[in-house]
Amino acid sequence: MPKIKSTIRDKRRQRKTKGAITSNDELYDSLGGKIFNQKPSKTKLADIETKIVKRKRNRPLIDNEYNYQEMAQKYSEKNIAQQLGNYRQAMEFLAHITLSNNIDNDKIIDKLKNLIYSYPNIDISSFVNKHHAILYSWMIQNLVRVYGQKYLGTVYILGGGIGLLGAMMLDTTLRLENIRSLDINGTCKFLADEMMKDEVLADWKFKASEQDLFNVDYEKNKLEIVLPNGSMSKAFNEIPGIIINTNVSLFENQDDWWKMLPVNRKVVIVGEGRDKDIFRPFASSKAFSAAFPMSFEQYAGVITVDKKQYFMKIGLK
Repeated sequence: MPKIKSTIRDKRRQRKTKGAITSNDELYDSLGGKIFNQKPSKTKLADIETKIVKRKRNRPLIDNEYNYQEMAQKYSEKNIAQQLGNYRQAMEFLAHITLSNNIDNDKIIDKLKNLIYSYPNIDISSFVNKHHAILYSWMIQNLVRVYGQKYLGTVYILGGGIGLLGAMMLDTTLRLENIRSLDINGTCKFLADEMMKDEVLADWKFKASEQDLFNVDYEKNKLEIVLPNGSMSKAFNEIPGIIINTNVSLFENQDDWWKMLPVNRKVVIVGEGRDKDIFRPFASSKAFSAAFPMSFEQYAGVITVDKKQYFMKIGLK
């Protein structure tokens, strides 16, 4: 005979025959009320210390001159508290990034995990946080929207930090040749190269540098990089296919830098709104757009992150 399925009413009838569920209060009473009736003495209360730990977030990354041997030893020292803090920051960062659809877009998870595991004695919260996750995601989403499958060549990221933006770009469908992450902070160079060591070893598909953005030849740049052993690499020329400035508001002489860029070169410019702690805030998107005129503007937009306003333009100078 075919099995007859029980109805909802049958299930309710079965539950009623199982008997009433013992309440928590009855269970505690059966134990004599010992769990909650014991009150600590005044002496015991006096011995209990109440500590409020305030989480330190987004502290500026240590700014040191690049020295691989010293940094590798210092940053790899055991520091469980800092390491746990970095893991927490990584979870916050990863929870807020949004990338374009790509079946292979999770490499950044392993990169962050390996960096934090190998170098627990360095605070990375000034870059690995919700703020940068949203900002970088916004930049990359619009880069993908504008350029799609178009070949971009060698990417120059100015203010590249610890290489997160470059790492996120490799987790997209963007067609890139190489990525150069420029930041005058030697600690950023060290961490960026260590996080992206697979790409560094792949004929410098990614490479961080301390090259000052005012010393870059944006027509045909001569790249020299301090190697881990302290020597200089052999200089070679390369043409930046697209130039990304992550925040022009953080340095002075913006106009002089803009004049250095060749005409018709692909550029991505990000600037910041009103903020007393930056060199040149922009009062509006109109003021930002006027400061960086383009021959062909492909995107212009604004985003607010943690009450900070950012403007961005993508196009050809």
